[in-house]
Amino acid sequence: MKKLLLTAYGFSTDSIKNAALYLVDGNFNSCNACIISTSWPIEKENHPQMQQVKCELLALGVDKVDFLDVEFQDAHLLKNYQLIFLNGGYPFFLLYHLKKSGADKIIKKMAANGTPIIGLSAGSIVMGPDLSLMDYLYPEDNMFNVKNLTALSLTTVRIFPHYKEMITRDKEITKKLVQFEKNFNQPLNRLNNNQAILVTENKIEIINN
Repeated sequence: MKKLLLTAYGFSTDSIKNAALYLVDGNFNSCNACIISTSWPIEKENHPQMQQVKCELLALGVDKVDFLDVEFQDAHLLKNYQLIFLNGGYPFFLLYHLKKSGADKIIKKMAANGTPIIGLSAGSIVMGPDLSLMDYLYPEDNMFNVKNLTALSLTTVRIFPHYKEMITRDKEITKKLVQFEKNFNQPLNRLNNNQAILVTENKIEIINN
């Protein structure tokens, strides 16, 4: 059974925490979690966001939380965990190393077997069908000049995270997103930091507040 949670800003609200609990049938006990830290090329697990997510998972009751950087570590270690967390950062960098390491295939198989997969921002983006939106908005971030933009395809849901925050940084962002939807005929889910999307075999549910 598919058990996915796409967040913009991790466990930012009680509703999002409850959605995460739903994925593990209400109990994180006896659950070991792995945070994939590859999405921050330099800071890795030392990035404050990585440490915050670890603390939040432990506070939810997860027994053990480890970091794994698939750029340098064996992706097969993912199989030792009952929960995978794809952290935020740079989606192109993250996806490149997920594919290069073979972690993409491992995560797909684990997701198909019912392992909960949670994403934060870039981590949520790569859970979707492709990086076409990121390539449209931020082609300069494609540092490896990757032509195949296919992502993990765990879901058909496409997200644009931090929507309210991005409006204050880029006054044209709303227009750009509408133009993308029109040009590519692909609907987008604009997620604010207090929102997430729960994806299971039977439903797709937007989590608010």
